[in-house]
Amino acid sequence: MNTGIQDGYNLAWKIALAIRGKADAKLLETYNEERLENAKHLLKTTDRFFGFAAGTDWLMNFFRLHVLPPLAKHLFSLDAVRKFAFPLVSQIGINYRHGSLSNHAGDEDFEVKAGDRLPYFLVDGKSIYDRLQQAKFHFLVFSSEPNNFHVLKNELDGRYSELVDFNGFSISPEVQEIFGTNKDFSVLLRPDNHVGFISSDISSGSVQDYLTRFIGHSDGNDSPRR
Repeated sequence: MNTGIQDGYNLAWKIALAIRGKADAKLLETYNEERLENAKHLLKTTDRFFGFAAGTDWLMNFFRLHVLPPLAKHLFSLDAVRKFAFPLVSQIGINYRHGSLSNHAGDEDFEVKAGDRLPYFLVDGKSIYDRLQQAKFHFLVFSSEPNNFHVLKNELDGRYSELVDFNGFSISPEVQEIFGTNKDFSVLLRPDNHVGFISSDISSGSVQDYLTRFIGHSDGNDSPRR
């Protein structure tokens, strides 16, 4: 189910932009690029699991019934195992670092890279994802003075109101640990909350450059490039 939901959302936001004339139709080609590798991996692991679960070999059957249950119970009681297993099972650990929609210019000094799914963390006691529910690109600014970006917000709202929203956040100790920096930086998230770019450049120009080069959106009021 997780795979189907992610497949659907990956394609949906791209189709929506193309239909609305906000992106080049070539954007649709990135669906196969990003999701096919995961589908192949899933088929391989599913086949292996089915062979293990349905196998009739007596030794495998003994291991499955008498050894694996207590072993799994012990392993999943360990925090390290749960932290490893949850992204794997939920598939939130999937990244598109090598995809053509990931702009790596500027992400060298960050722990999080273009193509990664935005890590989970709390903002004022609530999930960061509570602020990212609109089906848009999200331009996030992390700063020691997050309320000093009114001009930038107004500029983005005026030019890309249908395409991008703006959020400012403080650089908390948790943010510093996750991203690996205590300096101001920005992140542009795709509508599926994967990182388009992460950079120390905090400007509308960086957003415009990404939308033009990677999405095919030439201007807030113009049709996309062909």
